[in-house]
Amino acid sequence: MNNKLVVVIIILLSVGIFAWLVDYGWKHRYGSPQTYALHSSPVLAVCYISEQLNLNSDVAADEVWQGLRGVEVNLHHQVTEQPWPKSVTPTVNVQAFHNGTDIYFKMTWQDDRPNSQVSLDSFVDGCAIAVPLDANAPPAAVMMGFTSLVNIWHWRADKDVEYWEKKEYVRPASADFTYPFEQEEILSVTTVPLQSAVADLVAQRAGSLTDKPVQAIQGRGAWSGGKWSVVFRRALATDDAQRDCQFPWGEHLAAFAVWDGDEGDRGGRKSMSEWVILRIEQSGQSKAAHTESIVEWAGSPAHTVNVQDGQQVAHATGLSSLSLLASAHASSGSGQPEQAEPEPRVVSIKAKRFEYIPNRIYVRQGQTVTLRMESLDVTHGLYLDGYGLDIKAKPGQVSKATFVADKRGRFTFRCSETCGEFHPYMIGFLEVTPNRRFHVFILAVCVTFVVMLGLLWRGSRQVKGIGENVGTH
Repeated sequence: MNNKLVVVIIILLSVGIFAWLVDYGWKHRYGSPQTYALHSSPVLAVCYISEQLNLNSDVAADEVWQGLRGVEVNLHHQVTEQPWPKSVTPTVNVQAFHNGTDIYFKMTWQDDRPNSQVSLDSFVDGCAIAVPLDANAPPAAVMMGFTSLVNIWHWRADKDVEYWEKKEYVRPASADFTYPFEQEEILSVTTVPLQSAVADLVAQRAGSLTDKPVQAIQGRGAWSGGKWSVVFRRALATDDAQRDCQFPWGEHLAAFAVWDGDEGDRGGRKSMSEWVILRIEQSGQSKAAHTESIVEWAGSPAHTVNVQDGQQVAHATGLSSLSLLASAHASSGSGQPEQAEPEPRVVSIKAKRFEYIPNRIYVRQGQTVTLRMESLDVTHGLYLDGYGLDIKAKPGQVSKATFVADKRGRFTFRCSETCGEFHPYMIGFLEVTPNRRFHVFILAVCVTFVVMLGLLWRGSRQVKGIGENVGTH
């Protein structure tokens, strides 16, 4: 083959590879494409069944649950504060029905070993149901509530043993006068008699968990074959509508939580769900009409959105509970591929007295950025110097703002709503830097291309010189 043809082919290949590298680098100049999972809230139909369960027996094994399908609810660690759980119970199966007077819930989850005794180095298993009392509940389920009251039913394995089996743990006598060990004191103390294995509580925010004066909920649990099954029973309607959740016909919200004592779960360290929609149906409807399809899903089916090369493509996936990530990246309900502008980088910020989490944000110059701020306690603001951006978020709500980071440098953002005595010190920083990695990449490709051309040119000169020498001889 002619040497000149070989050189031309090599040069064309080099130019093609160089053009592909430049195109790839330009499309990925803000990082690799990301995939966000978008899910819809599960809907649990609470159908009518003319059954009344006796909690004195093993209600978890009652035949009424055998033909009743449930919802598999996804769980995640609580996100409001540390410590987070060491491990997360992935799912809990929830079933429910009502008989026109009472409503029943059954929660079932995997647990290799039951823990029903609390001590200094061990904790008990438990579960809870939280129902908001305010119709305008925050979009994310937080078991302690945000400014609006939440009714919480908290079952614990140790209370179950004490209440139903009438067993009390005998501990050695002591006199440390330290809560919560009053029952161990030598001196006489007064203890409130246990009314149920489930604590009927109300809360308005983290740290405000309070026992209700009237305990209106009953429950009982049983562990068998590596699973806990807990049944809750309460009247559909009570006399205290201000502090008891009511269940008229229609849709309501509820969240579920699980504590695993083996993993050190206690207090705020738990696995919890997002809101699940309860659809309570009127009395008189037959059970058979609902056992075929108890599980429904609100809105459109879940989608996986692949953001790549400035396009947003939706793919149908399995159904699960609403994720926190889905609230940050909303897509169209049609589920069809659509052309859009390059997806902005979403930065989630949590605001609480008196700090932003995170308080330092790093972005590339020219990048489109969406700030998503959520308040965890009171109303907070975020004013970004240099860009004139101002966001305000009420407790439990999420506010968004999108801008182009076209100015290079370090910019301060501060709270623009008076939130307390240390409000002036609630600040953070935005660092806008050029994309040096992309520039280095382009420079390296150019240098490599020039070196390759130089080597090819030198090789062709040597071949030409050899050919002239041979012709001369």
